[in-house]
Amino acid sequence: MNLNILIAGVGGQGNLFASSILARYFANNGYRVGAVETIGAAQRGGSVVSHLRISESDIYSPLIPLGKVDLLVGLETLEMLRNFRMLATDGSYLLNDYKEPTVLCNMELDSYPPDESITAALQHSGRKGYVIAATQCARQMGSSLLTNVVMLGALCQLSPLLDDQGVRQVLGDRSPSKVRQQNLQAFEAGRSLALEAMRQSW
Repeated sequence: MNLNILIAGVGGQGNLFASSILARYFANNGYRVGAVETIGAAQRGGSVVSHLRISESDIYSPLIPLGKVDLLVGLETLEMLRNFRMLATDGSYLLNDYKEPTVLCNMELDSYPPDESITAALQHSGRKGYVIAATQCARQMGSSLLTNVVMLGALCQLSPLLDDQGVRQVLGDRSPSKVRQQNLQAFEAGRSLALEAMRQSW
């Protein structure tokens, strides 16, 4: 078994925490795990991309090769689009419907494509995927900082290798006590968002 997960977002979205939960979950289940992050000006809203490679055999590089991502997670719209070419032809994506100006956008060196263009590009990509309002959900629960946990809950619905209860257990164990309950609630909210998105696509 081999599984490659790439999480793309911007600084401050909790990308590293989400990838650490997944890495611990797979390690607990006896898999070999390779993980690495590529980080821009993260504290200033720059790109943060986590590569997570899971295998039953040796992993010789933690970086996922081009076109070999099985699950692409976009915490932010433009960052997922930048990394979309990494997705395998039979891979799946999970996108948080959220746009945050990056450093280049703030410097007017970059800009977002229109929503219509984004939707059309995803529809014509040939890849299966879902778009959920994770940040909106997180804010309704009290903090946009819960976005990454909402996305974790949603991601567990996309692969049979991700057991809800197993990932939830790791999340509870690795969450600070003061936010543990809120994190677990956000995880469940993400599960519900993904299941609803999947029902609507049938």
